[in-house]
Amino acid sequence: MAGKKLPKEADAAFDKYTQNFVRRLHKPQALTMFEKEYKLSAEEASLVFDMFDKDYNGELSYWEYKQFYFTVGEDIKDILATFKEIEKDGTGQVDIEKLWDKLKAMKTSSGRNFEETELEQLIKASAGDEKQIDVIKFVNLICRMKQFRG
Repeated sequence: MAGKKLPKEADAAFDKYTQNFVRRLHKPQALTMFEKEYKLSAEEASLVFDMFDKDYNGELSYWEYKQFYFTVGEDIKDILATFKEIEKDGTGQVDIEKLWDKLKAMKTSSGRNFEETELEQLIKASAGDEKQIDVIKFVNLICRMKQFRG
């Protein structure tokens, strides 16, 4: 990913919120960018910021933005909407049966369907010892599935 370049539109979206040509956004600017450029609610923008502020310094560096863009980027709104669809009664956790049904329809990066054992491993790894998947774990699961080479 280090050598991978962002599409011009994604680069321009980030730069629109920078100041003095510094390729780093303070949290308020990053939240505004996520809300306006990616059509996220304030709550969703804050969640995404917290997930991708990898060094927890309250800023979104250009590198962190690239991580966001290449892992979920333009799909983030749909990913969050999918989480809401499969959320168990507003608990903030997914309904595993609904999750399984959604994930079965996904394909690997090579275009084949995931095998049941692969899905099971991915879900177990995401659920961890708590055996639950919240929105952050769900987004991370989708990221892993998009990058899965298997």
